[in-house]
Parts: sequence; C-alpha cells; structure tokens
Amino acid sequence: MSSFMFRGNSSTACAAGNGRFRGSGTGSAGSGPRASGRVAPPLRPASSSSPTAPTDAFPATFHPGEIPITRRSSANKHRDNMASGVTVNDEVIKVFNEMKVRKSQTPEEVKKRKKAVLFCMSNDTKKIIVEEGKQILQGEIGETVEDPYARFVSLLPLNDCRYGLYDATYETKESKKEDLVFIFWAPDGAPLKSKMVYASSKDAIKKKLTGIKHEWQVNGLDDIQDRKTLAEKLGGNVVVSLEGKPI
Repeated sequence: MSSFMFRGNSSTACAAGNGRFRGSGTGSAGSGPRASGRVAPPLRPASSSSPTAPTDAFPATFHPGEIPITRRSSANKHRDNMASGVTVNDEVIKVFNEMKVRKSQTPEEVKKRKKAVLFCMSNDTKKIIVEEGKQILQGEIGETVEDPYARFVSLLPLNDCRYGLYDATYETKESKKEDLVFIFWAPDGAPLKSKMVYASSKDAIKKKLTGIKHEWQVNGLDDIQDRKTLAEKLGGNVVVSLEGKPI
C-alpha cells in the first residue's frame, strides 16, 4: 500500500469548524404538566365570536384525564420542512459539468479537466464553494502526480468535513470504465457543528450534481486509504484495478 501524506490545513475560504454553538434558546426539563391524583375539569372552548379566541382551541369533545394536543401552526410546519438554507455556488456546478463531459474534447481540454476536487462551506456557512487549491488536474497525472487516488486522500483535512468529486478510472474483468463518485467526508475528529452543517446541506449539492451513480460517505482514514473500499462501491468484486493499481 502506498504511503500517504496528509495536509490538514484547509483554505481560508472555507468555514473552520470550532465545535461551539451559539444557540440562544434554552429549555428546562420538567416544565410540562405534573401528574397528580386530581383530574382537571374539561376546558370550555372559546367562542369564535370572542376577540381573544385562540386559533388552536381544544376540541369540543374532551374527556377528563386526557391531555389535549394542540394543532401545530402552519408556520411551524413550514419551518420544519425548510432545508438548511445553504446555496450552491455557480462555480461548483461549472466544475461538475466539466468533469462529467468526456467526449469531443481536445487533448488540451482533457488536461485541464479536473480529476478530483473538494468543496467546502463558505466562511458564513451560507454557500457551498470550490475549495481553492484542493484539486487534481488530468494533465498532472503521470507528470507531477504519480497516484491520483493517494493524492486525493492527502487533500482531505483530518479535522473537518468536506464534499468531494472523484473521477475514478477502473477496470473490471470485461472493460475499462470511468465514473464520478460523490464523497461526503465526515471524519470522527471533525467538530460536531461542522458535521451537522455538512450533513444538513448535503441534499443541496446533490440536487445540483445530477446523474452521479455513486455516493460514498467516509468517516475515517481507515475507510478511504484502502482503495478496495472504493472499488467495492464502483462494482463489487468485479473490479480488478483502480487507477492502474491492482485490487
């Protein structure tokens, strides 16, 4: 197995996870109704003509001993159904479209096409952007990059999450193939806040990367260092080599 060198420092364009939450809402346990031996009398529904009539009044049929459940407002339902609110930068979509096009390209265009790239959250955690300097070009393979898969693994930060696209070249017992793989990197050492942000925003980027057949969530180096794991994702035991390396 080839040795790996890891570069834990991420670009300043990416939000750095610190594991701290700034939520202002706090709740106190046990604030609900206390059980007692007495049964509360039925509550009389407020008159609809009353100016103070509540919108979620209890039903007219109410049995003593039951705890009524109010209907949730439409605003709360809408809030629960909202996504994380994160948007995907246009450059991310442009990079993806360039990576998935393999036909009708000149040799120079092929060299400029990305073999692998990382995406991260912006500093304000409102956008998914292309991480600066975290990419491998097809033209670098065989020149400055001997093993593209090993180089890709070395780009992943050890203490934070990322999204990634990897253009895998592999061989089966029948033919040679290329497939894009969407990778969600969420290492155990990443801050909890970062894991939550990236997990809740994953659908936003996946909706933009249409046509990808393979998705891989990785939670540690042990899973991603061994290329056999990726080979299994691509085709199970029919894959005989990945990036020219036998499995």
